[in-house]
Amino acid sequence: MLTMVMVYNNFLHIRLFMKQTQIQKIALDSCVVIDIIEKPKVAFGLKARLKGKSIKVILCDVVLNEVQRVRGLSPQIVIEKISKILGRQVELSKSNQENKNNADEITNQFQICHNGDNKILSLCQAKDFVLVTFDRMLLKTCEFVGVVSFHPSMVRGI
Repeated sequence: MLTMVMVYNNFLHIRLFMKQTQIQKIALDSCVVIDIIEKPKVAFGLKARLKGKSIKVILCDVVLNEVQRVRGLSPQIVIEKISKILGRQVELSKSNQENKNNADEITNQFQICHNGDNKILSLCQAKDFVLVTFDRMLLKTCEFVGVVSFHPSMVRGI
C-alpha cells in the first residue's frame, strides 16, 4: 500500500512539472488589443503580469479584422505594436471552416455570444488557448463552453 502512494505522488509531481514547463498560449480579444495600443497603463499592467511566465501571445485573424474595422490599423501594424509593447513575439492564428461551423453552434446555444466573439471562442476552444478579454458576457460564455478565460487584471493567475 505504501508503494502505491509513493507511485501516485511521483506521477502527480511529474504531471505538475509538465504543466509548469508547458508554454501557455493566450489569445487577446479585440478590446484588449485596442486598450494595449491606446492605454499605456493597461499595456504596462499586462506586461508586468506576464513577466517571468512561459506564455505566447496569440492574435487571431478575427481580432485583427475587428481592430482594423474599428481603429483602421492594419494587421501588420497591430502585430508589430503588440509585440513591441508586451516585449513578446506574437503568433497569428487563423480560423478554418470547422471553427466557423463551431462558432455558429456556439451562437445557437448561447445567444449572448455575438458574431465576432463566437469565432474567437471557437478558435480558443479548438486550439486550447486561454482567452484574455474585458467583455464580461464573453467571460461568462467561456465558462459555459469550457474555455479558460481571464480579465486582463487577473492574468497573473495563469
